[in-house]
Amino acid sequence: MIGLVLWFNPKARVGMIWCEDQGPLAFLGPEVELPGGCETLDCGDQLTFSIEVRDEVRFVRDVASVTSGLVAADPRDIIAGFHSTRETESHLNIVA
Repeated sequence: MIGLVLWFNPKARVGMIWCEDQGPLAFLGPEVELPGGCETLDCGDQLTFSIEVRDEVRFVRDVASVTSGLVAADPRDIIAGFHSTRETESHLNIVA
């Protein structure tokens, strides 16, 4: 799954991730190892990860990659930008 970091607390090593399937946010806990020696995450960073659902809460389980995004961006702007990009880059054709 692909997601965007909405916030991350580097001291506690916890954060919230918006998921591409637009389901509930996923919690990133301190037990999750970040790849490539990445020590912290910033709002707007893009993650590729797997999730686990426990007691109806989504948790980030494994992070495969981190791509730097817009540092200190407003999460609402990040999500709105993601949606506008997806709408204009549709590769589907309507066939009647």
